[in-house]
Formats: sequence, C-alpha cells, structure tokens
Amino acid sequence: MDFNSTVKGSALEGFYPAGWDFEKIDACIGTPESITEHQSHWNDGFTPIKCDNLGEFEV
Repeated sequence: MDFNSTVKGSALEGFYPAGWDFEKIDACIGTPESITEHQSHWNDGFTPIKCDNLGEFEV
C-alpha cells in the first residue's frame, strides 16, 4: 500500500499541487523502520521524536 494507490477517492485527492510527483517523493524516503536514522542533510541539532498517539501532534 502506498499514497499513490490510495489517494484517489480519499479526502486528500486534489489537496496537493498538481505538479507534485509522489513517486519521486516516496523514493526519497526509506523504510518506516529507518525514518529516524540521521540523514546527512539534517541540521546537527535535529533529532526526530516518535509520537505514540495522534494527540501528541496537537501541541
């Protein structure tokens, strides 16, 4: 399952600019397990923090 195969008919269809290439964006992202591994382009002080629930985004 990926964004491109599920966006049609969803609330997000038509939300993003037409020129966005989600296949190219998806290729920039590794596996979900590797998402917090430090990337060379990140600021040295940046550390991603995992959220355990949706409510943590409401800060």
